[in-house]
Amino acid sequence: MMKEKILFRRKQLAIFEERKHEWEKELEELLLYRKLFNSSEWINADMVGMTLSLPSEIDTKPIILQAWLESKQVCVPLTLPQRKMNFKLLTKTTRVAKNKFGILEPEKTSTEIDKKQIDLIIVPGLAFSSRGERLGFGGGYFDRFLADYEGKTISLAEKPRYFEKSVWPIEETDVLIKKILTL
Repeated sequence: MMKEKILFRRKQLAIFEERKHEWEKELEELLLYRKLFNSSEWINADMVGMTLSLPSEIDTKPIILQAWLESKQVCVPLTLPQRKMNFKLLTKTTRVAKNKFGILEPEKTSTEIDKKQIDLIIVPGLAFSSRGERLGFGGGYFDRFLADYEGKTISLAEKPRYFEKSVWPIEETDVLIKKILTL
């Protein structure tokens, strides 16, 4: 089961590597941003959590900028030992650096945000199903964090990232995303 997941993850990464400079990808992202910004989850959120995106992910910079334009607060994850993470407040002056996985994170001294303060988390992934099943990057960080998170979760899935049914193995520890926005 793990091998199947690893192989599917590699296939998805290859697809996104090929598409990273395509106009179609950028157009799909713009349409997904519009859906996100019109959703009740976004409109009602004061504190929004999301990653500082990798090239294989939907670009979160426009989402962060829109949040700030709307006077929302933004928080981003910081990885911790034992495959855990917490969220830190992201401001225009927050210093970020790449961690050992090549992911941009805020400095450890940034203000920590309690899980209960986060109204909405925009969860990244390589694939999503209509049921909310998610294929992440293999570390389990988000599944651990979301296991007892009570707020709203949304994922944005352009065409290559969206599947009507999961075509990858689902594990007991996988946490469903509450809402998948797709085209």
